[in-house]
Amino acid sequence: MYAALLQLNMPVKTVLLGVHSIKEKEKEKQYRQVQNVSKRIIHPCYDEAENINDLMLLQLDKPVKETKWVRSLKLNKAVEQPAVDSICTVAGWGKTNNVAKKMSDVLMSVNVTVINRTQCNSPDYYNLKPYITRNMICAGSNGKNNADTCQGDSGGPILCNRVLVGVTSFGKFCGLKKKPGVYSFLSKNHLNWIKKAMKTSKTE
Repeated sequence: MYAALLQLNMPVKTVLLGVHSIKEKEKEKQYRQVQNVSKRIIHPCYDEAENINDLMLLQLDKPVKETKWVRSLKLNKAVEQPAVDSICTVAGWGKTNNVAKKMSDVLMSVNVTVINRTQCNSPDYYNLKPYITRNMICAGSNGKNNADTCQGDSGGPILCNRVLVGVTSFGKFCGLKKKPGVYSFLSKNHLNWIKKAMKTSKTE
């Protein structure tokens, strides 16, 4: 069983499943599953400077039990890049604004709007620093709100039409309309790498 993560420089030792509130360990005890990480598999072409192939797999030490609180998202086939102006959902326990000193205690989610890649690379936005490639999704404000992911949300999902299309990668500050969040897109090549990595680990 694997879980996808993104903060590649973070030494992940355990994975918490079925969690809503980080603090409420006793109240949520019956729903939680705590799994140890037995192996971390970083994408072989990860480029930290350019945030390219910002993906990592975590191999867990035992199978996960699917329950009402813990479900898996199938990755059987490649998904299409979400169209510009698509409304997608992101989630995480990260900070809720730029001045917050602590991350959120409870799982938060918000709808973000997919932004044209050319616009995201324009001088008013990221100005090619870094270059937003076709293996990335740019999503954030619809022009009226400040919807975004924030520090601590890296590795969290972005879902469009209830389908996992990517994971949170990076951004500049939080909630800035012209600095939207950027997500690693689960392209066909990335999906093939995931399948190959899982198959290889099973035989080791």
